[in-house]
Amino acid sequence: MNNYKHWMDFSSSVGFFFVSILGCVLHFAYACSNHNLLVAAVTPVNESVWEHLKLLFFPFILFILIEFFSYGKHIGGFLFSGMIGVLCGMIWIAAGFYIYSALFGTPGFLANLILFFTAVLLSFRIRCARVIKQTDTGKMRTFPGLIMMLCMTILFVGFTFSPPDSPLFIPPAP
Repeated sequence: MNNYKHWMDFSSSVGFFFVSILGCVLHFAYACSNHNLLVAAVTPVNESVWEHLKLLFFPFILFILIEFFSYGKHIGGFLFSGMIGVLCGMIWIAAGFYIYSALFGTPGFLANLILFFTAVLLSFRIRCARVIKQTDTGKMRTFPGLIMMLCMTILFVGFTFSPPDSPLFIPPAP
């Protein structure tokens, strides 16, 4: 273990609340913005699983970028660890949605909320564990973390305005 453990535990707790609250607020931002295209790029525009991944991705990225420029740039692989964490959280959301749907039908509001909160928690716990264990050490991991972040942002924006014909991008039937 290293000297980051206490700070990362505290930071992950703050991050959990930050991402959870901002993600919940962003769920309604597109409708409240009168369907503004800039808002559409970072918030869900429909009820598809893909669009709901934005609720985790963009608040999480905002939080780890704030951390990175505050203290994380001195921790090797900080952004890469964050990207691994958020990708795991997004996989959890998608897998959880489809497993729940297969077993019980389309999840309701409470099931989706629980799925989101557990994904936020999972994302921060994985990120925290990777930083503490120094899994992604070395300055060479910063660049791949930025590239992953940029690629995911491009995919979210691009698929918002031109979604593929795939179940991940199609809102579930009511």
